Amino acid sequence: MNNSLHISHSSGLNRDRAEDVMKTQGLSALIATTPENIHYVIGSQLRASNWTMQIYAILPADRSARPCIVIPTNRLGVVAQFGITGVDIFAYSDFFVEGTIEGKPSTDDIDLFYSLLQTTVIHPGPIEALKAALKQLDIENQPIGIDEMRIAPELLARVKEDAPQGAVVHAYKLFRQIRLVKTPFEIEQLRQAAQVNERIEQELIDLIAAGVHEKQLADHYRLSVMRAGGTPAMTAVGAGPRSALPLIENYFHTIESGDQIRFDLCLQLEGYWGDTGRTVVAGEPTPWMTKHFNAVKSGWETALETVRPGVKASDVFHAAVSRVQREGIPHYRRQHVGHAIGLELYDDMTLSPGDQRILEPGMVLCVEVPYYELGAGGFQIEDTVVVTPDGYEFLTHMERKLFIK
Repeated sequence: MNNSLHISHSSGLNRDRAEDVMKTQGLSALIATTPENIHYVIGSQLRASNWTMQIYAILPADRSARPCIVIPTNRLGVVAQFGITGVDIFAYSDFFVEGTIEGKPSTDDIDLFYSLLQTTVIHPGPIEALKAALKQLDIENQPIGIDEMRIAPELLARVKEDAPQGAVVHAYKLFRQIRLVKTPFEIEQLRQAAQVNERIEQELIDLIAAGVHEKQLADHYRLSVMRAGGTPAMTAVGAGPRSALPLIENYFHTIESGDQIRFDLCLQLEGYWGDTGRTVVAGEPTPWMTKHFNAVKSGWETALETVRPGVKASDVFHAAVSRVQREGIPHYRRQHVGHAIGLELYDDMTLSPGDQRILEPGMVLCVEVPYYELGAGGFQIEDTVVVTPDGYEFLTHMERKLFIK
């Protein structure tokens, strides 16, 4: 038999929304292949170490059936270490570990790993393991959706060839559609990620002074994120004229009196993203800085005033951009003024002119109205909100101002 584990980890899965999507599409299951979608199904990260390694998570439409995971045998140890539970395991490929734990020094995860090695059926390859899982779920030859973004093309072709005509559809967009509306568990995870991010961002603001190097600030951010249990990602720390660079990955400027410093900082915590931004001036801001920051902040405030259920994402964009233009930057242009956030930094929705989708309660958005002007400087103000039945609620709480140090 294939191994079954009992639930202990929480999952952010919006089961009702997933069920509605599968029912609408006529699907018996959704199969996740990307790390984010796998995390969504099983409540824990389970990443491949290379592009040829195949890991899948199967979410059956039948609520009484347990999700299944398809993993290489060497990932049984990871399953044991992270306590990934509430799933049936279908392993594939040979992997050899010698020895026994009987009467030997051990730990709980080693005990579980040893047990899994003894009891898990090992299939020749990922497709054989996937077919065994579908057979156990009693949905062989039934319509399924496969997240096409992380399954090897030749393996996806095999699945389609072996299934009835049209029974396999692409499901990456379906997963992202489901994930747009967050569960209370997910909102709390995003709140924690936002709070860690802005706490460390405040530490960076406190460190700013003439003579401080950009790299010192970037290093402080990354180390602090890791100490908090997170994974640092984009660390845009630009001072002086470099504050106008949208993405900053090389740090070589030393802050001088009068410089403006723009932060756009991203991290992951327990798989969920945090993304916040602020602008600081080392000394007294010039009239140009004050004027442009105030224009940007006005657009950001207008974007938030527009956020509520029933509003199109594009309406938020147009309201924000036109306000910035009226308030002092008549030539202001922007591709979006925010994005959905969750298990991906950019979840499926953007507050952009081409996104006509409707905001719903439970969506979590990063609202930002940045401005970059080469030869002058850049400005950032970015916060995270959850859409509520009557508007929005902040998940971030830093002061929303032009910081002066």
